[in-house]
Parts: sequence; C-alpha cells; structure tokens
Amino acid sequence: MSRAKLRKGRMGEEDVARFLIERGYDILGRNVRFGHKEVDIVARKEDVVAFVEVKSRDSARFGSGAEAITEQKKRNIILVARYFVYKNLLDLNVRFDVACVEEKNIHYIKDAFRI
Repeated sequence: MSRAKLRKGRMGEEDVARFLIERGYDILGRNVRFGHKEVDIVARKEDVVAFVEVKSRDSARFGSGAEAITEQKKRNIILVARYFVYKNLLDLNVRFDVACVEEKNIHYIKDAFRI
C-alpha cells in the first residue's frame, strides 16, 4: 500500500475518532489487533462498545466504503471483538459500525452488521 493511501487512512481514522468523541464516546482502543486481524477503533458510549471499521475514499466511483466490507473482513472484526471483550472482561452490549470518510464527510452507519 502506498504511503499516500496509508496517510489518507490514518487521517480518516483521526476524523472518525474526533467525530465519536464529539458525540460522547470514549475511545477504548485504536488499531486493536488479534494476530494479523485488526479493527480501526473501539469506542464506548454508556453500555455499548462499538467496534468501528473506517473506510476512506476519494470518491464513490468504486463503491461506498461500506460496500468494501467483505464477509471475511466482518469475520475478522468479530474475532478481534471477541478477543477484546474477553481480554477486558467487558459485560456490555457490542455493536459493529462502519464509518465511511469521503472528502472530509463522514457517513456513520451504526449496527452495520451483526454476528
């Protein structure tokens, strides 16, 4: 992956983290890993922990960021979430969200997919 794409992805993650904090979420983790699998942001608001996948796009020409979340990526996010919940002994509701960043606009999808 090129440095420009990595930089764009990191900037998108920063924008989404700010977006969540402004809406009352606490950021519990960034780039949380389990083996080679990773989820971009883990955030908590009240009794819900949201595992957030961030997709940054220059345009919707090749589809939305949400459309880029494959079944394999969903399985990977779920695996990381299970590990994170177990490791941190969390007894909270879990949700899987997707944040699509396109030209500084954030389209946030709560409960984008389920187990």
